[in-house]
Amino acid sequence: MTTEGSNVPTGSRPPPRPRPRPTRLPGARPIGLIVGSAAIAVLALAGLSAVADYALRDRTASSPSPPTVTVTGSPNARAQAEGADGQFLSALASYGIADNGTEAIRQRYMEFGHHTCFMLMPPRPQPLDSTVDNILAAENQDVAAGDPWAPKFTRDDAEHLARAAIIAYCPSVEK
Repeated sequence: MTTEGSNVPTGSRPPPRPRPRPTRLPGARPIGLIVGSAAIAVLALAGLSAVADYALRDRTASSPSPPTVTVTGSPNARAQAEGADGQFLSALASYGIADNGTEAIRQRYMEFGHHTCFMLMPPRPQPLDSTVDNILAAENQDVAAGDPWAPKFTRDDAEHLARAAIIAYCPSVEK
């Protein structure tokens, strides 16, 4: 109800007043918030540290596989090759192509031998002369590159290497 001419209510209740908001939570103290935040930060750092330790851990030490052992041959003792490799290396020696007692040279000669067979076999066999030229060029490239162990090849040496490879590794290839 209102009085005429004025918009003022005539009720027995006074109009509601806005209440002021409290500036902090009841019972919470600023020092308590700081201590709680610091504790949470320390726990987060500890968790991140544990995750980083796990991620950076060397897993090879705990591997279930047996340890790896590296065996190197003595430069004084020349290992005798068996099978096709032995036949190939002895054929090279009979042609006067020496490996100077160096395992790396023996491996390179065997690489040339296997490459020779690969080049001479189907589906796209190359002529023997082309293969000999490839061997000669590759070996002389090694010499030009400064390999102190690589002997300079002649065309006869490259042809002997190819023939020794055919005899030892791929006797079914047409000569």
